[in-house]
Amino acid sequence: MEQNTALLIMDMQNGIAGSYPGLDELVKTTNEAIAKAREANIPILFVRLAFSKNFSEVSPNNILFSKMKTSGIAMTTNDEAAQIVNGLDIESDDLIVTKQRISAFTGSNLDVLLSGLQVDHLVLTGIATSGVVLSTAVEAFDKDYTLTVLKDAAADRDAETHDFLVDNILTRYGDVITTEAWMK
Repeated sequence: MEQNTALLIMDMQNGIAGSYPGLDELVKTTNEAIAKAREANIPILFVRLAFSKNFSEVSPNNILFSKMKTSGIAMTTNDEAAQIVNGLDIESDDLIVTKQRISAFTGSNLDVLLSGLQVDHLVLTGIATSGVVLSTAVEAFDKDYTLTVLKDAAADRDAETHDFLVDNILTRYGDVITTEAWMK
């Protein structure tokens, strides 16, 4: 593993991943990646979605987030929906990045943090493969980051969509491997 690498744990928060049926297994696999990153002194960044109290960042043109806004869910950084799911091995030194869009870069300070950490290789994990993982991978690729996607530490509510993306689309942007393979 290279020292210019960062592990991103994305949207593993109560309001997004909390009701995911395979969450326990996903948390277990993600924790294996976290342990390996700690062992190798790789920075770990938890990326979450949150908005202001009145969802001022959400345009009526944004279909996905407009549904969230009208659902009545509370999604500020202090609300339960924006908190990292129980069971993930988060520590006080880990960075928490708050975003306001699907990509981990959009509406966040992620790029500035990665620059400060001198990171140019991202290891992506999280929920959903068709959302934050795909969107972040495409944007990171455009920003010239080297990418690795841990296919068993990412998930989608639709397993066929996940499989299609990790087998056919995400391979265009970087390496798509298992957590075990990354740990070697």
